Amino acid sequence: MRTDHSEIEHALQAIGHGAFPDDPDVHWQVRDIVERGGFHCVEAGPIPPTVGYPRFRFVLRRDISGAFIDHGCYCLDGDAWQLLYTTPGTSDEWKALKFGA
Repeated sequence: MRTDHSEIEHALQAIGHGAFPDDPDVHWQVRDIVERGGFHCVEAGPIPPTVGYPRFRFVLRRDISGAFIDHGCYCLDGDAWQLLYTTPGTSDEWKALKFGA
């Protein structure tokens, strides 16, 4: 199933709000999308920058209904990507794809 940029950006708003509920007014600006092994690594920045880090990489995959599911997230801490969280009950296959490298 082909995914366009606007579809992911729309889905990321709800995912970002769910991941960071203390920052409900943040808009997630998509900077880049990399697809590997059926997963989408979505690099995004929060506007305004109140979430604690300047950039994030959300790892998403479509479920059987076509909705995007959040599997985990990296944050840019200084010059390095650090694993911030993983979503319980989801696949960890994405970790081998090295989206945080």
